[in-house]
Amino acid sequence: MPTSDEIAVNFASLTKAAEDIQSAIGKMTSELDGLEKGVQPLLATWDGEAKAAYLARKREWDNASADLTQLLTGIKGAVLKSAEIMHAREKQNANMFGGGA
Repeated sequence: MPTSDEIAVNFASLTKAAEDIQSAIGKMTSELDGLEKGVQPLLATWDGEAKAAYLARKREWDNASADLTQLLTGIKGAVLKSAEIMHAREKQNANMFGGGA
């Protein structure tokens, strides 16, 4: 267990976290696509205010989904970048002691 001035990094866990984030994005996108396909036949029967209200709300949902996807993609990138940086630091430290390849 690291002391308060040590950092312990599990590279496999960071990679898995990034994969899990990507999987969540994929699942969310798939679910939303499925909902969209399911509502299309019903939407085709709507006219007037009901259809306009749904389409306005759907734009909000689509924007929120895009924002969430962008946020999660950024988090995934940050997780991968932190793993890359920590791996490079570990390699530098090993090289200081003649243990690097």
